[in-house]
Amino acid sequence: MRRRIRMVPTPAMVVACIAVVLAMTGSAFAARALITGADIKDGSITRADLSGRTVNSLKGKQGKRGPAGRDGFTGARGPQGDTGPAGPAGPAGPAGPAGPKGDPGITGRVGPEGRIGPVGPRGPQGDAGQAIAGTPFTTGTTPIDTTGTDGTLGLGSSGPSTTTDSVDLTSGSIFLGPGQYLVHVTVSFTDPAADSGLEYGVARLFLSDSPLDGVTPGAAGGSSNGDTLLETSDVPDDGTNAAQASGTSLITVDGFGGGETLSLRAAVRTAEAEGAGATANVVVTQIG
Repeated sequence: MRRRIRMVPTPAMVVACIAVVLAMTGSAFAARALITGADIKDGSITRADLSGRTVNSLKGKQGKRGPAGRDGFTGARGPQGDTGPAGPAGPAGPAGPAGPKGDPGITGRVGPEGRIGPVGPRGPQGDAGQAIAGTPFTTGTTPIDTTGTDGTLGLGSSGPSTTTDSVDLTSGSIFLGPGQYLVHVTVSFTDPAADSGLEYGVARLFLSDSPLDGVTPGAAGGSSNGDTLLETSDVPDDGTNAAQASGTSLITVDGFGGGETLSLRAAVRTAEAEGAGATANVVVTQIG
């Protein structure tokens, strides 16, 4: 039997064969300047065989954007997420306008009467009581002589104007609470000694030791509508007849201290060696 030997072409042999073919075809191959599409098997040229410029030239221009497609169906609602952390507090806003006044509420029920408290301690003794309105206050005879410094004045004096140049005929026993009063005064002076000198009696109302003269304000808690000074004629020297004077004044007592003390103070303006005796009648009527 003959043994068949298989020949495997080498690369050098392939090149030599191609050279022989080209030599045999000669001018026929050279006459073709380019390779045409007929020379290329369909599907044998890949993107890797083309240059980048050729690939780019094969791309067409981008066409116009087509119309938007219809909305798809709404999907199912997903689960609720976790609550996020609270944000920082914002600045306080401006105050709004005041709202309308609401209707008054229902009056509550009167509560039960409380228990009577314990009796308090006894207070201090109060001042002398107020004179009863319209009741006269009559004094006894008060001597006004020259042995002391009170009550005797010169003929040209305008007093009494202080507590040291006069004698208190009412002994400070008329107390007036806050209000208005009409005070009617009658004052009488007698001279028990027989002499021929000129003398006449004078009297003025005081409120808490301040004269009610219509110019100088009375005590801090009251005043009068004018000067309350009363002057008599010359006092007779027979000791039995009296020289009198009377008048009515409007007195206002304020509420400071709860009230004031009203008094009538008298003096004798004289050129004689001795004084006289004085008696007064005071009627207080409250009008306001």
